[in-house]
Amino acid sequence: MRRRAVVVEDEPMVAALTASALEAGGFDVRVAHNALEARRAVNAFDPDIAILDVGLGAGPSGVDLAHILSRRHPGLSLLVLTKVTDLRALGMSPADLPESCVHIPKSTIISTEQLLEIVDDVLGDRGLAHEQQTASGPLTTLSRSQLDVLRRAAQGYSTPEIARQRNCTTSAVEKLLGSVYLDFGISAGGPLVPRSEAIRVYITHAGIPDRP
Repeated sequence: MRRRAVVVEDEPMVAALTASALEAGGFDVRVAHNALEARRAVNAFDPDIAILDVGLGAGPSGVDLAHILSRRHPGLSLLVLTKVTDLRALGMSPADLPESCVHIPKSTIISTEQLLEIVDDVLGDRGLAHEQQTASGPLTTLSRSQLDVLRRAAQGYSTPEIARQRNCTTSAVEKLLGSVYLDFGISAGGPLVPRSEAIRVYITHAGIPDRP
């Protein structure tokens, strides 16, 4: 029997390309663009694997959906494909995913063959090996606190507002941002505005963060 996959992706072009790659690999595929559509598709289609993006627009995220599917369909393999190389950049960590769920950055997949290999390994409970090989990029060098203040800065918040949200002093926020600039190799006396350049790096590797 042909294997079945549900692709959950809010960007139609990305969803279509992923579905096409899976179909070329012998899968029957259904596409959903949000969590509600995904739950209906899984209930009706009974797939072997669900491939989820984290950002699904308004409503539950891909992480929320992964937990729902893990509880209600314990035999379903789960693969989270995101733009980010480090989930901490989104205020999360691998521990926030269901235990059997595998996270792979989209940027590390360069061919249809590689995607199919990853899917095969996730279905065979070998996906974690891929996950361990993909932690790279400038954001992975930052601590959780550094990533948190940088994410809030990328959301557009001022230093005093970030301090209020984190229940700390403005000098503590400035010190964390200063350490981010050092880790990124951004010189205070150079031609670039350090805060703007650090935000640019964040957005390049994690996308524009949503505001609560």
